[in-house]
Amino acid sequence: MLLEEPDRVPMFELEFQYPEAVVGEPYIMTGNGEGWERVVFGEKYGQMVRSGRGVDVTEHNVSVLARTCSKLGYDIIRPVFVPDHLRAIRIARAIAPDLLVMGSTGGTLGVPDGGSMAEVVKRVYREFDAVASEMRLRVGQSIEGIRAQVDAGADVLVDCTDFCLKEGPFFKPSVYGELIFPHLRMMVDAAHEKGAHFVMHTDGNLWPILDDLIRTGIDALHSIDPSAGMRIVDVKGIYGDKIALCGNVDAAALLAYGSEGDVIREARRCIDEGAPGGGYFLTSSNCIYRAVPVANALALAKTGREYGRYRHPS
Repeated sequence: MLLEEPDRVPMFELEFQYPEAVVGEPYIMTGNGEGWERVVFGEKYGQMVRSGRGVDVTEHNVSVLARTCSKLGYDIIRPVFVPDHLRAIRIARAIAPDLLVMGSTGGTLGVPDGGSMAEVVKRVYREFDAVASEMRLRVGQSIEGIRAQVDAGADVLVDCTDFCLKEGPFFKPSVYGELIFPHLRMMVDAAHEKGAHFVMHTDGNLWPILDDLIRTGIDALHSIDPSAGMRIVDVKGIYGDKIALCGNVDAAALLAYGSEGDVIREARRCIDEGAPGGGYFLTSSNCIYRAVPVANALALAKTGREYGRYRHPS
């Protein structure tokens, strides 16, 4: 990402899960019981799911998202909840020419789920070479996906892999340096070779590994997790001349439970601390999920549009 001051602080969200509140039309979900459908939308919303018979689900959902991004003033569109991601990127490129198109990737090792933590840790420390070999295969597949997405029209890729807990890194720093970050760099290099930018999303307290993470060559960091004590002013002060920063608007508590006034004040703080000199994107510290009141999501976007203007001398 270019570290320059535009006319306005750019905005995006990794997901906006209730477009019907903005453009009056929901995403169409496949209705086949996929895991993401149950987790993201919940059983109540699942009862509203339509089969999509006779409807082009990919085209419909990208169209709904593009209109949502346009109305909110977002600058990046990331097609999600689609059965055909490459086609979704092509459609987004065609119908939203003024927006950057964000693809998605992954392949490294993140925080394991509660049921697999002990096994993952044991394998990393006892079967390091085998884990590294498996990771190379996954990263190879991810690189092919990166190239295909850029060819389809993606301008930027995001890797949504959490490396840390709120207390700090899940593994000791040497595991990141020897195993995880070399493979991440391979994906970053693949994106750069195709002329695309690379955004890393990870929650948690990143300070013990942040130097090494930035040395992988990532162009931007999301989400600067305030619930883990990460402050945009601190990260900006040390790394603001190296990478772009995205987020720090608290999605864990403030967006979900705060008032509109709380959201406006938090968004203004992030703009004041992150925007000077450029290289800052206003976003939540996660995404706009269904537990976030509509009024708060709209307040965040409106604050960015109105307060996030750079005051360039005339």
